[in-house]
Amino acid sequence: MITLYAIAQRELAKDLLFEIDDEVVTLSVKGIMIAKSASKAYNFSFVEVTDNEFVLAVQMKGYVIYLGLESDEIIDEDAYPELVRALINHLLSSLHNLVREAEKGYQGKADLLLDDNMSAEMKEFFYELLLKHQRDLPIHEQVDVA
Repeated sequence: MITLYAIAQRELAKDLLFEIDDEVVTLSVKGIMIAKSASKAYNFSFVEVTDNEFVLAVQMKGYVIYLGLESDEIIDEDAYPELVRALINHLLSSLHNLVREAEKGYQGKADLLLDDNMSAEMKEFFYELLLKHQRDLPIHEQVDVA
């Protein structure tokens, strides 16, 4: 478990600079969580928590890695696909390192690996996810078709 924290701190806990719509935007990694998943498939999702806070969830090899990101600028929704593509390209090797280490013997269901000055909204999002994973509750909300 200590090695997972070390990888999260060393490889993922940093500020990332991206050019979006001809503007340089800084994204700071504020939170990282690892959770076991029943699926071995590769998938990702991107959730807007506030106007300048996001969570990128990357699922791979039976794990989901949640990255809490804070932007120094408000990012237009039209730029999200470009942003997600850049984030995944930049972080994929570090995410693979984290998963490889977890495969060596991670025994938990879910753990926060980084909680670095997250806003109250981001903390609430992460802790709700953490509890859902630890209690084996559905992660996604079911909605009725209108």
